[in-house]
Amino acid sequence: ANVGIKDNEFGAYDFFAIRSIESGEELLWDYEAAEYEIGAFSKCLCGSDKCREYLGGFKTSGDKIQELYGDYYANYLKDT
Repeated sequence: ANVGIKDNEFGAYDFFAIRSIESGEELLWDYEAAEYEIGAFSKCLCGSDKCREYLGGFKTSGDKIQELYGDYYANYLKDT
């Protein structure tokens, strides 16, 4: 991922660059930074060298999400 998320006053997310992004580069964010549990799909297809391959949600990857994105993940997950 090259962007992290923060809640905004409208109940949605704002996206913030968490590293330099080249012109024309696709913006990528991590579903597990916004979802406590992912059940609709589980295999990640992002293709990144750093891919975790499995998406279970913050419930299963919370420590890794905090390590990777610092404060850039959904507020409601910070209370879990």
